Amino acid sequence: MEILSIQTNEAHVRFPANAPYFAGHFPGQPVVPGVVLVDAAVQIAGQAIGRPLRLRRLAYAKFVQAVVADQEAVWTWQTAPAPENAAQLRITGKWSRDGSKIAEMQFTAADEGGRDGP
Repeated sequence: MEILSIQTNEAHVRFPANAPYFAGHFPGQPVVPGVVLVDAAVQIAGQAIGRPLRLRRLAYAKFVQAVVADQEAVWTWQTAPAPENAAQLRITGKWSRDGSKIAEMQFTAADEGGRDGP
């Protein structure tokens, strides 16, 4: 993943064709795996708040369009304290391209390696 720009609650990202997750997913038509979009969202949220985060729970994820190699996508999100644990964050957001939704998701994350991390 290459972050092209990041602001408070919006990041523009490109998924380079030479990234290892494209190998075998799918030959001849490389598609970004959904798990990579989830991981990218966690990493971007961590960068935006200035500390690395670790995924604790994926509440939901819905993928409606594919992201192919070298395509730009936009991640927009909101962050709030997780109701079940104030030391964790609940992040809700969507991936889009040219205003069209690619995916939406909600997850809980905590400081990587912190007392609420593994």
